[in-house]
Amino acid sequence: MNKKEKVISVARDLFSKYGYKKVSMDAIAKSSNVTKKTIYTYFKDKESLFKYFIVEELKKMKELIEKRINNTSSFSDNISILFYEILLFRNNSILIQSIVQEVNETKDLVSMELLKFYDDEIINYLESLINKEIELGNIKKCNPHLTAFIIYKVYLAVMFEYDDTLNEKEVTKELISILKEGLFN
Repeated sequence: MNKKEKVISVARDLFSKYGYKKVSMDAIAKSSNVTKKTIYTYFKDKESLFKYFIVEELKKMKELIEKRINNTSSFSDNISILFYEILLFRNNSILIQSIVQEVNETKDLVSMELLKFYDDEIINYLESLINKEIELGNIKKCNPHLTAFIIYKVYLAVMFEYDDTLNEKEVTKELISILKEGLFN
């Protein structure tokens, strides 16, 4: 394992265990057996190092989703898979859970920005899928970014703020039903 790989491995472990705010570049350097200067040759600062992991997580999530989405299925079927996988991935990501917990406990501005970066990237991904479906004529013309934002934020709010016990499949089914069939008779 070269120095950069060692720094990445150690930093991922430390961030996952302790969150963004509690991990210093000194601790990463010490645990990696390198100098801080060495770390700074690979990453501009601690925030860019953490963003590296967010991008890495998002890439894994997109790859998983792309494998699950079927090009012959309807957009509503594929969006069900998409939301379910996004939620599962977010819930199972130790790194993302550490930053969510940190935001909830400390309201640290940098941690909040990192979580926003994560959410914005997912919204941008959803927007690209919506654009594709508009071009194919599978869904009505709309503001794809606003639509992606609304869908994602409603989904998160229901999963994390709704008082009754729900599971991911139930929420996904209800959201897709609302999107597909609407609420009004």
